[in-house]
Parts: sequence; structure tokens; C-alpha cells
Amino acid sequence: MKEKKRFLQYCLGYISCILLTMFAYLIANLNYYHNWAIISGIGLLAFIQFIVQMIFFLHLSNSKKDRLKLYIFLSMAVIVMILVIGSVWIMNSLNARMMPSPNNVNKYIKSQDGL
Repeated sequence: MKEKKRFLQYCLGYISCILLTMFAYLIANLNYYHNWAIISGIGLLAFIQFIVQMIFFLHLSNSKKDRLKLYIFLSMAVIVMILVIGSVWIMNSLNARMMPSPNNVNKYIKSQDGL
């Protein structure tokens, strides 16, 4: 009986993920909305699909039995977010510091004309 319940749970998760993916595809393909609405809709559907996958496939819940898995997952998500945001911040800062200004580029080009 437990295997049948687990199988139905997997089927429900799979079908809901397929439907969410199809809705996201339709939103992106049928250009009825503005760009910000398309991006917001796809982002919302992606977040809902993320929650569905966490519940149905990774079996994360708030029960006492699964609380340790939830804490480990949340700490891992925070560490990944810190790494990604920090990397983007560092790359953006390096891009701003390493790119020469247009005036400096023009001066360099004029100084190299005699070569």
C-alpha cells in the first residue's frame, strides 16, 4: 500500500511539473503580454515548479522526521546564493575597474597612430 501511495505521489509531481513547463512555454511562445509580464510569469511558474519538486521528489516537508533534511537543504541554498551573488558582485566590480573609459581609449589610439 505504501508503494502505491509513493507511486501516485511521483505521478502527481511529474504531471504537475509537465503542466507547469507547458504553461511557461505557452507564456513565452504566445506573445500576448509585455516582456516584464512574460518574465514575471515564467519566474513565478519556475518557483512553483521548484516547490513542487522539493515536496514530491526530494520529500522535503516540515515534519519532525524530515526537519533535518530541510535544515541541510536551506543551509546549502544559502551557501550557494552567497557564492553566486558574491561571484557576480566581484565580476561586476572587476568589469567596472578594468574597462577603460572611452576618452582613454581615444587617447591611446591617437598616440599609436605614429607606429
